[in-house]
Amino acid sequence: MSARGIDPGVPSSVPGAARPRRPWRIVSTRSASSDVILLAAVTLWALNYSVVKYGISQFQPLALPVLRFGTAGLILLVILRIREGSFKVRREDLPRLAVAGFFGITLSQVSFVYALTYTTASDNALLGATAPIVTVVIATLVGLERSGRLHWIAVLIGLAGVVLIVAGGPAATLFKSGLLGDALAFGNVLASSISAILVVPLLVRYSVYRILTYEMLIGTAILLPLALPSIVAQDFARVTLGGWAALGYTILLTGLVTNLLYYTAVGRIGASRAAVYQYVQAFLGVLFAVLLLGEDVTPVQLIGGAIVVASVVLSRSSRGLTGSRAR
Repeated sequence: MSARGIDPGVPSSVPGAARPRRPWRIVSTRSASSDVILLAAVTLWALNYSVVKYGISQFQPLALPVLRFGTAGLILLVILRIREGSFKVRREDLPRLAVAGFFGITLSQVSFVYALTYTTASDNALLGATAPIVTVVIATLVGLERSGRLHWIAVLIGLAGVVLIVAGGPAATLFKSGLLGDALAFGNVLASSISAILVVPLLVRYSVYRILTYEMLIGTAILLPLALPSIVAQDFARVTLGGWAALGYTILLTGLVTNLLYYTAVGRIGASRAAVYQYVQAFLGVLFAVLLLGEDVTPVQLIGGAIVVASVVLSRSSRGLTGSRAR
């Protein structure tokens, strides 16, 4: 489905929506496509914790997101022009795009890079698994989505898996982190969840490319004054080939590809169900940190990861029971 359209799987209980008369085979194919999209996105994002942790060892913390999203936004601007021929959006949608850019880029990235400065990549990945709970609560409060009992059960099961991952860590690493780092990591989750909720109604009118172009460029423009001291202090001559490779990864893969994949899936299945895949992202983020940064993982954490995957499967099975509303 194009990001411009309303998901035909919206249940008839939503005002104005008709129950789709499509065979199960077609619905099943669409669901599988969304699963693949989300799994690809969260795998790339999971690796991003370790990549950015390495990147901020060579770049000033706020210089990295400005370079990352400023460059990605400009690339998207060119792609948007080629694909759609214009940059226009409705004037009444600009405030929503600006707020989404502030939360999704400015506030989220300030929290993210400084959380990684004060905590480990594993800590950030594990705290990132709270995103489904945060997103469901926000989406429910604003009336954007209606989640059924099976979906809530899946969220709670996934949370239990995350608890095992956290509690099973060597010496409960998460709880040895500074309170400031933990608060910043959760702040990143909160800001990202608010941004995702904000852009869902816009997916009815605009492509993912158009929304992300505005969100990245506006968010980077707001961040730029805060980042100027970091940019001035940055010694680009000391950045190694690995550092530039890390920046390239954050620009192309987690600045462009993952966002396009994720928001395409959000337009199909709703923000809260897409957010459940954050559990898988947390599990993979820990594994990548183990492999690349030498952090430890225990059998209890692996069991927690298996429970996380099971929660995603259960959540996807609730798709036929409840749905989201595009407004």
